Amino acid sequence: MVDGLTLWKQLLQVQEPWVVQACRADEFNRCMAVWIGVEAPRSWFGLGRQRVAQGGAEASWRHTGFGGWRVQVHVRVPTGSEMPRHPWAGEAGMPFTRALDRQILSLLNEGVSMNGVCAILDLPVAEVWRYRYALDHGRHAVTSTEAQPASVVIPDGAAPPVAPPAAPISSRVPDLDDPVWQRLMDGTLALDVRVLGLQLLLSRTRSQVALIADEEVRRMKLRDLHRYFVKNERMLVHELRQLLPEAA
Repeated sequence: MVDGLTLWKQLLQVQEPWVVQACRADEFNRCMAVWIGVEAPRSWFGLGRQRVAQGGAEASWRHTGFGGWRVQVHVRVPTGSEMPRHPWAGEAGMPFTRALDRQILSLLNEGVSMNGVCAILDLPVAEVWRYRYALDHGRHAVTSTEAQPASVVIPDGAAPPVAPPAAPISSRVPDLDDPVWQRLMDGTLALDVRVLGLQLLLSRTRSQVALIADEEVRRMKLRDLHRYFVKNERMLVHELRQLLPEAA
């Protein structure tokens, strides 16, 4: 029979030299806390019990849920070592692990609102807003060579994400992959904008993109801009007349 530490090692895919040191269940709040540390070298011939290296700072992140349970991962990083780059860990100062980070970005890219993300993934509103603020101001990057995109796991009882309405077949809005959107977003394409909402969106997006280096976050901002045109096509006639001749 698999014990708790071995089970969580398998669920989180923790690999050496990292080991699951402890786990504690809060059945009332349906929350599982897991502690991960670095295994200290064994004595000669492999004798002696497994030990976890002591010292260093402890970081904590919210991880993807399992079976309707919330998971909080605590990682003890030995003194002088770098923060692990695995999906079950996150960036210093951020509230979520890389695996959960990917899920949130995936939902935002699909047009799910901030409140929707919180409801689907059972996350505190304040932490999601802090995460979004870091994305918008170039203080957090999602792209990683080790953390692959994760599918969204919907907790028990949560409503599935609702995709935004697709553009009408007769829509004149250029396709999302058209280079014209990149030019509009970074300011190299100037439009005479009469709609206040678009003026504010362009101003905010351009100031944010100037600080953002992560390509996936920039892609999310581009989707937001394209989605605004699709949703408000009828009142953006003047702007589209200028945009269409520039499209590929």
